[in-house]
Amino acid sequence: MTTRHRSLRFAEVEPFSAHDLAARCDDQRYAALLENPGAPSELGRYAYVCTDPFWVFRSKRERCWSGPPHAVAEVDRAPLDELARLLERDRAGVVLRPSGGDDPLPPFVGGAVGYLGYELLYLIEDIPDRGRDDLALPDAYLLFCKLVYASDLLTGRSWVFATGFGPTPEAAASEAESLLDAGREFVASHTPAPAHEVERLRAAAAAARARQPRLLEAHLHERGITPTIDRAGYLASIEHIKAQILCGNAFEVCLTQRFDLRLPTRVRELYEVLRAINPAPMSAYLRFPEAELLSASPERFVSLDRAGTIETRPIKGTRPRGPSPAEDQALRDDLLSAAKDRAENLMIVDLCRNDLGKVSEFGSVRVDELCGVHPYEFTWQMVSTVRAQLRAGLGPVELLRACFPGGSMTGAPKIEAMKIIDRLEPTKRGVFSGAIGYFDFDGSLDLSIVIRTLIKTGELLTFNVGGAIVADSDPDDEYQETLDKAHALVLAIDLVRARGAS
Repeated sequence: MTTRHRSLRFAEVEPFSAHDLAARCDDQRYAALLENPGAPSELGRYAYVCTDPFWVFRSKRERCWSGPPHAVAEVDRAPLDELARLLERDRAGVVLRPSGGDDPLPPFVGGAVGYLGYELLYLIEDIPDRGRDDLALPDAYLLFCKLVYASDLLTGRSWVFATGFGPTPEAAASEAESLLDAGREFVASHTPAPAHEVERLRAAAAAARARQPRLLEAHLHERGITPTIDRAGYLASIEHIKAQILCGNAFEVCLTQRFDLRLPTRVRELYEVLRAINPAPMSAYLRFPEAELLSASPERFVSLDRAGTIETRPIKGTRPRGPSPAEDQALRDDLLSAAKDRAENLMIVDLCRNDLGKVSEFGSVRVDELCGVHPYEFTWQMVSTVRAQLRAGLGPVELLRACFPGGSMTGAPKIEAMKIIDRLEPTKRGVFSGAIGYFDFDGSLDLSIVIRTLIKTGELLTFNVGGAIVADSDPDDEYQETLDKAHALVLAIDLVRARGAS
C-alpha cells in the first residue's frame, strides 16, 4: 500500500470578510461558510470558507457514497465506518500542529465540513423508522477540503490554509504550495462589500418587530406558510407526551413541527438577510446540488480540540426578547427563576454527562456552567456547559456514536424519547436537529445543533421549530414558544419578499 504523506502550508493575508468571500463562490456546486455574524465570542470567534472539495461523503441509512466530486460511488462499508476510515486516512499518520495552548492559528485548517442529519441516529440506536421522508436528503453530507480561508473575528487576522497529499513528503509539500498560491491569489482579487446594507436590514427588522412584536399562528397563514401538522394535532401530541411522562416512560420529550412555503428567491439573498437580522454565533451556509442550508444556530452540539477536551452547550429554556428594556429584563428574570425551564435544562445536562461519560476519562466530566441565561437577537436562552476529556485511543466517530443526536433535541431518557418522537412527528426531521460543522484533519471537531435553520430544495423552503415537553407543560404556551423561535426566520422571509416587491 502506498504511503500517504500530508503537508500543511499557510499564509496570513489582508483581513477579509468570510461571508463576502463566500459570496464569490456562487458558481460552485459545493460551498460551505461557517461564521459568527455578530460580536466575536468564545463560541463564535472564527469564520471559515471552504469550496472545491477533493472528496465527498454522503449517506442514507445503511448505505453510503464516497469519492472525488466527479466520481462519487457507493461503497460496501457502513457509513460511520467509512467516515472513520476517511478521517484517519487524511490524518496521514502525523500531527502537523501542537496540541497545547501555544498555537496561534484557528482550530480548523483543513478537513471535512458539512452536516449530519438527525436520521443518522438509525445507525446508532434501534429506533423504529416511521414518518414521511418527503425531502429525501442524505442523512449525512461532508465535503473534504484542502483549501480553507479563515478569519479570527477577535483579532481581525485572516489566513489561507492549504493541505497537500502525496506519495512522498516532497509531493505533498508541492501540492500544498500550489494550492496556497491559488488561495492567496483568490483573496488578493477580492473587493470588500459595502457594510451599510447590514445596518439597513437591521433597521428594517427592528421596525417590523415594533409593528408585530410577537409571531402568532395567524401571521403564518397570512404569509402562506403551512405546517405539516396543524395546531390541534400539535397540541394533541403534547398531551400524548404528558401522558407518557405520567406513565413513567419519559421525563422530557423534544417535540418539533415543520413549516413549508414556496419561495423562488435566491438563497444567497435570504441568507444575507438572516445573518444580518439574527447574528447567531454558529451560523452557516452550506450548498450542495440537492439543497442549500441557511442556519442561524446559537447552540454548540459538541466540540473536540486537539488536546482531547470535549465541550457541549445544551440549550433548554426560552423567552422572547422584550420590546422595551424593562420588559426585556423582566423576561430574562422570569426565565432565570423558572422552575420548569430549569428542570428541563437539568434533565438534558444529566443526559449529556451520561453521553460524554461513555467515551471520557474517568472523573473528567464536569459542569462548568449550569442554567446560565444568555441574550440572543430574538430570544433569551438558558444554556449549560459540560466538559470532559476524551479517553485515550478514541476519536471523533466514537464521540459521535456516544452523543448523537444532541440530547437537547431528543429529551430524556434519550432512546425512549426518540421512540416517542418517531411515533408523533409526521415527517422526518432530516437535517434539522442534527449537526453542522467541521472535522479537522488533526482530529478536532466543532458542530452546532441544527436549529433556527432554513432548508431550500428547489422552490420549497422548510424550517422546523419545537420545544421540550415536561409534565407541567401548558400546550398553548409550548405552541407559542415554537413560534417565538420561528420569528427570526419568518422576518427574514418577509424582508426578502419586500425586496423583491420593491
